Amino acid sequence: MKQILNPLFGFDEYTPDCEPHVFAGRLYLYGSHDVYRGDRYSPGDYTAWSCPVDDLSDWRCEGVIYRRGQDPHDPAGTRCLYAPDVIDGPDGKYYLYYELEGVDGISVAVSESPAGPFSYYGQVAYPAGVKREELPFYPFGFDPGLYREGSHVYLALGFSVDFPIAGMDLKPQNMKGAIITELEADMRTMKTIPQYVIPGCGQGKGTSFAGHEFLEASSLRKYDGKYYFIYSSQHQHELCWAVSDSIFGPYEYQGVLISNAMEDGHLRGNWANNHGSVVQIADRFYVFYHRHTCGTQYSRQACAEPVRFENGRFLTAVMSTEGISGNDLEPGRYAAGHACFVRDGADGTFIPFGAVPVDTARIDRDRVINIRESAVVFRHIRKLKEIGLELSGTAGGTVELFINGAYAGTEALQDSVRFAAAAEHAEAELRFRSPVPVSLLTVSFTD
Repeated sequence: MKQILNPLFGFDEYTPDCEPHVFAGRLYLYGSHDVYRGDRYSPGDYTAWSCPVDDLSDWRCEGVIYRRGQDPHDPAGTRCLYAPDVIDGPDGKYYLYYELEGVDGISVAVSESPAGPFSYYGQVAYPAGVKREELPFYPFGFDPGLYREGSHVYLALGFSVDFPIAGMDLKPQNMKGAIITELEADMRTMKTIPQYVIPGCGQGKGTSFAGHEFLEASSLRKYDGKYYFIYSSQHQHELCWAVSDSIFGPYEYQGVLISNAMEDGHLRGNWANNHGSVVQIADRFYVFYHRHTCGTQYSRQACAEPVRFENGRFLTAVMSTEGISGNDLEPGRYAAGHACFVRDGADGTFIPFGAVPVDTARIDRDRVINIRESAVVFRHIRKLKEIGLELSGTAGGTVELFINGAYAGTEALQDSVRFAAAAEHAEAELRFRSPVPVSLLTVSFTD
């Protein structure tokens, strides 16, 4: 596979919350749609991306597959379309499931093709005679995840926080955690009352999920006869996984698939939410997730990494610059926006809710800006001998280089900086100290 870097779709595309699926020999990614320097989650129409399963570098955009305004609950097209999922139905059609901003329920659209376009089909309904409000536990309709096994189609969803959010019906009985239900053949009516399977906020004590309780981002998979429930934990930045012998559980927590900020117990980058899942292509597995840019929670970009699956277990993947190819970076000049971590101080900083960018170093399109007391990390580099930096706005200060965690030198900050740094397989961490905000434009690796 030729080299393809994170973010997957370039610096001007903002597609978070991606669910990967293989349909008819192509890998499709379905996500929500942010914008550059956004001020809210997912304000764009749904688009899809796809590539042949035998060339994961040959991505194409399928265009808009579903527009705001197609849902009759939003005739003006002003509401956001949150994280979706798509499943191929037993009838050969493709069904798009999503939550519309301000509407407590899961909507469904349908298409003859996995590339769309999709047309509104209806809302997921409870079984005949069942009143949701009379159930002891009913989930908030959020982040649907679908799985089909033969003629059986299953829907997972849920959201769990302990604080109010405007426009969301967050009563205690719909915040307990994640649920799974089976759908009827019409693909929009629950066959069974939803079953609670993963504990959420405040519900994990005494279970295997303690410390990694469910927040959102439900996703279902099956490998080697076992069911895998993938979700975002209360930590937000980590995608976790649990396993069961039955689709309805009981599930046991197993570990972290990937974090977009933390590794080995240390925060490596500025952080916020995460959402994604895994897909198997031939005998290899890949995890898709998103990163944050522009100093807000509203300009997220799709990324991917290979992830090892051994004896029924996923090994935690790490963020990288080269991404899905799994190869080391070739010598050359790279835009600084390919950095896999950016942080201020010793540990990463939470990127708060709100439209105004926080005053931290951050990826902004192809560069890293607002660097002061900040660190920028690239990995993995092949046969490294020299590193060159191109910067702007310098007015004193220093930059330290660490190779694979070991100190490798300090240079004065100026528009062009070069380090000698010999290594066969390198992670490069640049620690800046500047009296004024500077921008890192490019980084060059020479063998």
